[in-house]
Amino acid sequence: MAGPWTDSKWDRIVDLGRGGISAYEEATSHFGCPVGSLDEFRRDYQEIRRARELLALGKNKLRDCVGLDWWALLAILVHQQIEATILLEDLAKTIAKDDEVWISAPGFHSQALREILGNEVRVFAARHRPKGALHYLETFRRLPFRQSIDIFWDKTDASYDFRRRLGRRPRAQRNDVVLLPTAYVNVSRTDAAYARSVPDLNFLLVATRRSGWLSHLPENVAAAWLSSYATDRSSERKAERKSLLLSWDGLRKELEDVPEFKIISRCDSFGVFQYYFAHGLGIRDAWLNVLDSEPVKAVLCADDSNPFTHIPVLLARERRIRTISCHHGALDGRCMVKECQADVVLAKGRMERDYLTRLCGVPPEKIVVGAPSLTVTERERSRTPGDRPFVVFFSEPYEATGGRATAVYADVLRPIAELAAREGRELIVKLHPSESVTERSRIVERLLSTDLRKIVRFVDEPLSPALLDKTWFGITVLSTVVVDCALHQVPCFLCKWLESSPYGYVDQFVRFGLGIPLIHPDGFSRILGHLRALESTTHESEDFWEEASAGLLKEILCP
Repeated sequence: MAGPWTDSKWDRIVDLGRGGISAYEEATSHFGCPVGSLDEFRRDYQEIRRARELLALGKNKLRDCVGLDWWALLAILVHQQIEATILLEDLAKTIAKDDEVWISAPGFHSQALREILGNEVRVFAARHRPKGALHYLETFRRLPFRQSIDIFWDKTDASYDFRRRLGRRPRAQRNDVVLLPTAYVNVSRTDAAYARSVPDLNFLLVATRRSGWLSHLPENVAAAWLSSYATDRSSERKAERKSLLLSWDGLRKELEDVPEFKIISRCDSFGVFQYYFAHGLGIRDAWLNVLDSEPVKAVLCADDSNPFTHIPVLLARERRIRTISCHHGALDGRCMVKECQADVVLAKGRMERDYLTRLCGVPPEKIVVGAPSLTVTERERSRTPGDRPFVVFFSEPYEATGGRATAVYADVLRPIAELAAREGRELIVKLHPSESVTERSRIVERLLSTDLRKIVRFVDEPLSPALLDKTWFGITVLSTVVVDCALHQVPCFLCKWLESSPYGYVDQFVRFGLGIPLIHPDGFSRILGHLRALESTTHESEDFWEEASAGLLKEILCP
């Protein structure tokens, strides 16, 4: 808690991000006033459903020369700003005209609130930040090296103008293939798992960036870089980009007649579209070359919220090629705001199907329950009790959804470390691929004593059955890892008060018995009691992981 506002007197504080109970209690004690959160204005997903209605307004109004709907592709990029705007409008209704309003730092929320309230919003000056090369060095220091490399190429060569020269296009596949577009390793692992489940079908995994590449793939999966399919059509694309931008200017003016769109437009949230207009046509052409040169009979997409991996789904639909979507995690809350473009949606079990139909409005007839088959190793380990010396805290990139890692760690890490120490266990902090060991270890050093730090170990490698096999219990906020834990009969505790997503993940996990919810840090003191009560409890795995037969998957992928 630091800044020029700390010595001032306030009547009310509203956190526009997401903090922990410890941080809020400290702020309440320090300032002597109520401390709340913008999330308190959420009302049974009303703002999310309103965002979905607004995003539907631009459909079929921004098509390019091959029929690709760029609004359907890019609208997902502004859904969080729309939801935030709706919440800020509700917050504004509780602010009197003569109230003095200050915001701690400039950004989208300060701009949007100023648009809603008028100019009666004051913003504290931003802290000095490095500029130029120093800025990028500071940014890269906070990220894993692999992710830094991807960001570098995304910034400097998104259209593959340089990288397309570094390697030859692979020889075209001889037999029909299912195309697997990917940009991230978790997506690729999901793709590989489905491919392994249908050994007599051929698959082609095409990665848009290094983070989607897998070194080891099933024998029926070939792999290629999307950059190898890129071509130099800069002159033709320049004219088409100009036409697309003219269409976008018209659609943008039309959208600005809607108050929420007008606000996010004035806050320059549509600025991100310029990046995709500048580079997207090159990416589109590379995917067109994939479809033109490879015998693609179906597209299976495990991340249709990423515009660059969603493109082949939309292109395939235009060509009447079979399209299937699934999600690389347990649940995809963005299905609550986006329209499902695929012909078929694969759900991994009854829990995901229920979520998609009940909360996301996906037509039931589109959904087929079918998870990939577990490997022999995974099956064997899930039945082996063994020695379990680890307590595992599954960390997440909280900053991506407005959270604060320090606040989360302050609520969770100290009591869990103390419990692990008393019970003679080692505390493993399992990091997400987007988290940096260097950055997270600094937080741990600030929060834990020297003795407690001795039992803490960071793991930044992919989650393995070997780790789960030795895990006494896991703890997380809302990570997909709760499914992995359940498959390996590992109890997993969910810190519901820290839930950084508004899409009801924790409630859905609890609804199907996947995790044990904790609603306050006081709940850590009752973990041992929960564990004793769970000793004779087993999960109905079909609720969250119902394996599809090879025949069913083959029928879905290539009917």
